[in-house]
Amino acid sequence: MCVAARTSLSISVVAALLSMLVGSTIGLAAGLKGGFLDSVLMGAVDLLVSLPSIVVALGAVAVFSPSTTTLIIVLSIVSVPHFARVIRARCMELREREFVMSARVSGVSTVRIAIRHLIPNVLTVTMVQLSNTAAIVILMESGLSYLGLGVQPPTPSWGKMIAESQSYMVESPWLPLVPFIALLITSSAWGLIGEGFAAKKHAAV
Repeated sequence: MCVAARTSLSISVVAALLSMLVGSTIGLAAGLKGGFLDSVLMGAVDLLVSLPSIVVALGAVAVFSPSTTTLIIVLSIVSVPHFARVIRARCMELREREFVMSARVSGVSTVRIAIRHLIPNVLTVTMVQLSNTAAIVILMESGLSYLGLGVQPPTPSWGKMIAESQSYMVESPWLPLVPFIALLITSSAWGLIGEGFAAKKHAAV
């Protein structure tokens, strides 16, 4: 159970962090530069959003050999648009603020504006999205592992445990129930962490 917890939590954290890095970079670039770059980047993001995440994940994992690495990459890709859209919206709001406009007039480079002015102001929003993404990713990972398209034996995961313990539900109904409860508690905990960051943001405003 503890080893399965380490697997599921590691996948959710790593996938959420990777999607945060890629999605935040896209959102920063699109929101700060605008114009043609914004249209191209957000067009690609909108295309990915138009496809159901679970369907994309199922198709990608089915095409490539199921493994932990494949699972992390796929879950990261389908989570990128959420970060990109949130960060872009926040950056578009911030780029009209006086401190950003003053930096531009002073000749400060775009990269320096992003590092000194935008990133600190989008950090709380990013952490909220990170927590929510981790909650979604851990559920998707468990679902794919339950179907046999996620973590492969002998590596355990909560989804795999639920699938394999179904045969013993009559004699031992608690076997699938325990990993299910652990999964429910963990996803809820990620959601609560996100709510905590959101409350901190509103308090700061």
